[in-house]
Amino acid sequence: MGGARGRWWWRTYALVALLVVGGVLYAHGVDRVDEIGKVLGVVAALLGLPPLLLTALRLQQGSPEPADAGPGGVCDRLAVAVRRQWEAEAEVRRLSDPYPLPVAWTAADPALTEEWSLIRSIAEEVPGGPVNDPARWADGPEGLSGSGNDIEQVLLYRVPTRRLVVLGEPGAGKTVVLVRLLLALLDPAHRADGGPVPFLFALASFDPAREDVRAWMVRELTREHPALAAPAPGFGTRPGGPGRTLAHELVDRRLIVPLFDGLDELPRALRPLALEAINQALAPKQALVLTCRTAEYAQALVPDGDHAAVPLNAAAGIELVPLDAGTAIPYLSRDSGGGRAPGAQRWMRVAEALQDRTSPLAQALSTPLGLFMARTIYNPRPGGGTGERPHPDELVDTEFPSRAAVDNHLLGAFVRAAYRPHPARPCRWSPQQAERYLAFLAHHLETTLGGTPNLAWWQLSARFPTHRLVLVLGSWAALLGWPFLGVGRALLAGGLVCLAAGAGTLFTPVHERTGPSAGVGWYPNVFVGAGAVAGALAGLALGLPFGGRNGMEAALAAGLVGAVAGGLGAYIPTAHAAFSPSDLLVRDRRAFLGLWWAGGLPAAAAIGLGTGLELGLAAGLAFGTFVATGGALWWRFATGRFLLAVRGHLPWRLMSFLTDAHAARGVLRRAGTVYQFRHLGIQRHLARRHRTARPR
Repeated sequence: MGGARGRWWWRTYALVALLVVGGVLYAHGVDRVDEIGKVLGVVAALLGLPPLLLTALRLQQGSPEPADAGPGGVCDRLAVAVRRQWEAEAEVRRLSDPYPLPVAWTAADPALTEEWSLIRSIAEEVPGGPVNDPARWADGPEGLSGSGNDIEQVLLYRVPTRRLVVLGEPGAGKTVVLVRLLLALLDPAHRADGGPVPFLFALASFDPAREDVRAWMVRELTREHPALAAPAPGFGTRPGGPGRTLAHELVDRRLIVPLFDGLDELPRALRPLALEAINQALAPKQALVLTCRTAEYAQALVPDGDHAAVPLNAAAGIELVPLDAGTAIPYLSRDSGGGRAPGAQRWMRVAEALQDRTSPLAQALSTPLGLFMARTIYNPRPGGGTGERPHPDELVDTEFPSRAAVDNHLLGAFVRAAYRPHPARPCRWSPQQAERYLAFLAHHLETTLGGTPNLAWWQLSARFPTHRLVLVLGSWAALLGWPFLGVGRALLAGGLVCLAAGAGTLFTPVHERTGPSAGVGWYPNVFVGAGAVAGALAGLALGLPFGGRNGMEAALAAGLVGAVAGGLGAYIPTAHAAFSPSDLLVRDRRAFLGLWWAGGLPAAAAIGLGTGLELGLAAGLAFGTFVATGGALWWRFATGRFLLAVRGHLPWRLMSFLTDAHAARGVLRRAGTVYQFRHLGIQRHLARRHRTARPR
């Protein structure tokens, strides 16, 4: 209903504006080109003013959070969004299909954790007393052993300080344990209204040598939930700008329970620094969980030169136990039909081979990651039959010299198996194409972005220098203008777009590292006055050659446009929704078009009133491009994707490809507004394949 009313209002308004202009033309007549330009300028101004006003009203009325919501209300909204996000992600990752794997653990090596007596002493002496009931504390590290859903009992009740290190081998299920823990902590049985919210942080994006832990946590929170970039109550900062935000408040009030995933994904030299940074920033009363590979954690605690051994303060530790044949084979058999189904019988020889727990095959299939890849490669899908899949017997018939050889075999076959044709689920990309595209993306993460696991669409353009992106944008403008303007004027328009876009990138409030805009809004700030002065001077300079009166008209109109443009900025959404990457791309594209329209149309009208049609259109094109390229990243993504698709590195429909790789293939996982490879081992394997592959 609202959409129909909106369309009717716009049609009525446009008709009235045209009738007014037509009446003026009929009454006075127009017989000169410059007067025609003025009339068209009036039309543009009449049609352009309402969207600017509506945008401003929408942004002023749609504040990110009610002023009286308080930290507790913010936490409750965030908890709902986080829970929905990870419930959907658990479904995509098939964590409960065919049933949850019974991952078990025992107490970690005492040499890698604090002494139990010290942990108890710290918990008893923290200001305000213990954070949980001492009667439920474990008597010692051996009391931490458990499996499955016991993990929340371990963190909340058995560990006195609620600080835990989860260790295990590569692919042992550390992230799976964190996801289960996060969902359990968000259950109403464990979380009170207004209570802290667990949040999973990927440590691979943290650089302890350059960034504070709290600042990094704030950045990650606002990246996944842009509404948390809104000003905190009592701090009159501009949304999205510098100042104290809701994310700062949540972190400082200890209303975020950090679940730090993947200390081992940092370079070896940075792991001790990361532990030291966490110890300094987060007090012992702050509950937290950290995961790491066992060997890498032990290395981080070995003194190295000037760095002393720095364990995680007041933290107990558990180590995940490898899965045995009694767990692996029933899981694989049940996934292929169970019982006496033909698919289940395919695993009989593998079951016999797994009895030797020291064999490379048994070691490779002792982790949830190994089982997931094996089921993807060898188990038939419903409706696909068994003939489309290789037989699991090849794992027995092939002589693997080491576990690494088995892992490489599974990693090499996993992507192509995920994209194998299926009659009930067609795919527009062949297995070879998908593997090539994913290998390039993995190489991009490893080289261009320094090994981060976060695959963000707005960072694809980081592979190219800005001037190349600007030239592509100008070329597009010239090609689009060619049929209407002719070759000469189209080239001039392309050059004008290049100059404006280049200037816009110099004053841009967003770039590949900070992230895209969630929308367009108007906010009073110091740039409103500066924009008014700059616009007035520009209008005066362009209008004076056509007469003093024209110069004053152009100065006044351009000053108004500059004031409006100076207040344009990023819009912070009202709800704590967990945006998907595609959602954020759509919002940023709308922000780009909105900025271009809001900046270009009034500028064309303002300058056209005093100088005529051609200069007005040129000014609108330049100013709109300047504002849009400085306030949104969609144009960078579009030009970067174009260059990469032309070279065959990526598909033309990249976002559809990424969505399919996540939701339908299980190759990617989603963390808020970015994608990640399901496991860092998959990312690094594909990156190596890209480096060794022959260039196309």
